[in-house]
Amino acid sequence: MWDELCGWGLSMKVREPDYPLMLTTSGLTSIAMHLETLLYMLLQSDKVLPPPGALPDFEALSQEAKRTAVGNEWIKIPASTVLVGMDDPANNNGSVGYFGWDNEKPARKKTVPAFEAKARPLTNEDFARYLIGTKQITLPASWTQHSKFTRNDVEVTNGRLGDLDHLNDQAEQFDAAFLDGKFVRTVYGPIALRHALAWPVFASFDELTGCAQFMNGRIPTADEVRSIYNHVDLAKKEDAEKVQSKRISAVNGHLSNDGVEESPPSASAANGSSSVSTHPTPNELFMDLDGSNVGLSNFRPTAVTHLGNELCGRGEMGGVWEWTSSALEEHEGFEAMDEYPGYTGTVAWGSADFFDGKHNIVLGGSWATHPRIAGRKSFLVWGAIGSQL
Repeated sequence: MWDELCGWGLSMKVREPDYPLMLTTSGLTSIAMHLETLLYMLLQSDKVLPPPGALPDFEALSQEAKRTAVGNEWIKIPASTVLVGMDDPANNNGSVGYFGWDNEKPARKKTVPAFEAKARPLTNEDFARYLIGTKQITLPASWTQHSKFTRNDVEVTNGRLGDLDHLNDQAEQFDAAFLDGKFVRTVYGPIALRHALAWPVFASFDELTGCAQFMNGRIPTADEVRSIYNHVDLAKKEDAEKVQSKRISAVNGHLSNDGVEESPPSASAANGSSSVSTHPTPNELFMDLDGSNVGLSNFRPTAVTHLGNELCGRGEMGGVWEWTSSALEEHEGFEAMDEYPGYTGTVAWGSADFFDGKHNIVLGGSWATHPRIAGRKSFLVWGAIGSQL
């Protein structure tokens, strides 16, 4: 569906001074972003028709999630240097690059100390336990309480970290009284919370911060999240190289581009990279999210409780964006776009200044995010810390 709408334009190369092409690319990217926002708005209504096709068997899916759930482990993330952002192709030297918003530029290196992270994101069950434990009655906006339904009587931002292991109890043992009458908003209508306990929870930064603190944890910084993503990417690349080395002779060469020998190797954006490439290749700037819950592949979040023993990377958050504790700030080298100076907000046509200390960086993507956006390593959005995306 997304490819039919605008997929062809989201990774266009731009050569300065081809401003029409750049404006076309930015316009198509904006369409995809606004369509996603519209879907979130529609979730708040009970008068929206569900997607065509059979209704998912949410009860069966929840039972499968219970059967495969594992404890949520702490994973050590080593100290690293991460590449943040990308360089501007419109730099008057005729170079070719990929379109990026003003807050993605320029490319820069950040040093991230070692830390530990829980393997998977916070779930609806984690958040329910937090509410029960703190005796709070205010529900996140992604939940609802209904006594009547207009359809579907089968009875989207997150964070990670916490130190309580996932408890794979039956819903009745968990807290039947709390679960009764509570539902999760979806495009299919309200789904019983007991059937969505294994889903990542959509909640505001403030709500998730409270949950993380209750679990003796915290929400990571933006650079820590990037370090997590890079750590997972590097591990996957090493695994892929081991498989390739068994099939292809690469003596005195470097495997890249699906097994084609290339020496010397292309500049890498992986942890520990020795240089920042100003002309990233598609593999360096974009992550292949095939099989991830993005791009309307499910129209809903998916269970993450089976991922507690392996670190979740980019596109592996079960279909939710990931909050960070880093405020959106004007970084060194930032320049507002001439064509859209009010995008991030430093210069505005009456719009809000998002560098106000009240908005935090959000990374990753959701079930409704175009894969080429969710997979662009330099891409970020931001949210008001007291609101839910």
